[in-house]
Amino acid sequence: MNIAIILANGQFPRRREALDAMLQIPLLVCCDGAYDKLVKSALFDGAAHTPKIFVVGDGDSLASRRVVLPNTTFVEGYTDQESNDLTKAVRYAISIGVERLLILGATGLREDHTLGNISLLAMFAAMRTQSGKLLSVRMYTDYGFFTPIRSSQVMPSFARQQVSLFSLDQGLTVSTEGLKYPIVNRQFRYWWEATLNEATGDSFSITIDGEGALLVYQTFDAK
Repeated sequence: MNIAIILANGQFPRRREALDAMLQIPLLVCCDGAYDKLVKSALFDGAAHTPKIFVVGDGDSLASRRVVLPNTTFVEGYTDQESNDLTKAVRYAISIGVERLLILGATGLREDHTLGNISLLAMFAAMRTQSGKLLSVRMYTDYGFFTPIRSSQVMPSFARQQVSLFSLDQGLTVSTEGLKYPIVNRQFRYWWEATLNEATGDSFSITIDGEGALLVYQTFDAK
């Protein structure tokens, strides 16, 4: 199965597009505490089909297993305390052949969890799938989405879409075209330096020189 959703144990998604994705994508990997929120959401009540659900984690955030959704498997053996549940879920998804991931529920609630989960995108983007390809990963919030990139890319967009770039590696040299405030051969020391930009059309390009990850944030709605 090529694509899966990972549901993390942050704020449960509220945006309709995210909820629809969980109803449509046939594989869902839940961090353990997120499974309780999924059950309480009643998202699949009355649904014609439910995805295959795998619950991954050390069980420390799972309230109970008294209510079990159809097609649920509790994955045993993920007790490594050196990595968090989101990383365990990503590694598990890769182990069953997934090459594309949409991460939901990874932000909101505690700010340290939010920052930690967003920063993990750089590591996930460097992971290899079973076929040897780099993992394709994107993180959705209720307001927009983060895409980690490690090479020059053209990003689909729309006029007045709000765009922020976060350079996680100070050695990266970044240039852009198609943004309201162009960036030309810049290296960034601080996360805020390339934030609050705006797309001017249906795409913008990012040129990267150097090794490392750049996080691209794009809003769902125009300003």
